Amino acid sequence: MIIFLIVICFILVLILGLILHDIKRITKDLEYINRNDTNGEVTTGTSLPIIKKLALACNFNLNETHQLKETQAIQNRQFNQMLTNLTHDIKTPLTVSIGYVQLLTQQSTGKNQRDLVRVQDNLDSVNYYLHYLMDFNLIREKSKNLSVVQFNLSDTLQKELFNYYDQLTAKRINAQIKIAPKIIVNSDEMMFKRIFQNLIGNILKYASNDMTVTLKNEDNIVQLLFENQTNENIDDSNQLLNRFYTADNSRTNHSVGLGLSIVQSLVTTLGGRVNLETDQNKFKVILTFKHLQIQKS
Repeated sequence: MIIFLIVICFILVLILGLILHDIKRITKDLEYINRNDTNGEVTTGTSLPIIKKLALACNFNLNETHQLKETQAIQNRQFNQMLTNLTHDIKTPLTVSIGYVQLLTQQSTGKNQRDLVRVQDNLDSVNYYLHYLMDFNLIREKSKNLSVVQFNLSDTLQKELFNYYDQLTAKRINAQIKIAPKIIVNSDEMMFKRIFQNLIGNILKYASNDMTVTLKNEDNIVQLLFENQTNENIDDSNQLLNRFYTADNSRTNHSVGLGLSIVQSLVTTLGGRVNLETDQNKFKVILTFKHLQIQKS
């Protein structure tokens, strides 16, 4: 009788040991699957019904999760493509409409001209929001896959400034440009263009009299400075990086608190950092990139 009980106890201990061993194995598999992007399943080393049932239940949930992720990824790609197509489909007729209205405004007088100016203001507002919608979509796309190419950052900045020359001149903004030549980098040129366009657009809305743009490379650390004088009182410059904050509550300049927030998102995606500084009526945006792959010119 005692021998029989000893045998029973030995068998129970053995079964318990096999169960604990398989539970540890399943736990290890689950930890690996959770840490890595894999379609793997949990495995067992025994044929115990209770363990096999546990493994089947885990694998069922894992397969369901994988299918949901795949479906979500497809839907995200479709949404991004739809958003891209939609914004571009709107942009083309909007650009044409703005051009016609500008031409008609120049040729009109009196009440007709005042009405056309109001139409122009509304079209500009739509164009403003459309550009930020395009920027948000760009950030969504680029957060996963940057289009890294080798390009001349100095030339890219100069070209963007030249594109805004007429607008800066019309606002009588005196531009001081200090761009170090031939800074060749490996990065996403489109992202940098959107950063420059947003910062120059911000200057056009708020700058008065003077602006300074500086690009330099010191010890493989690229730094960009956009500085301008402004008539606006900025109580807390860091708040301007909050997409839900705007220094212009009247929104007469179409400011919705998105400009610098967009810049911060773009810069962060490229591995850079944004700092804001204010000194009385001077406002400075400093962009620092420590990890760009700088090439010798």
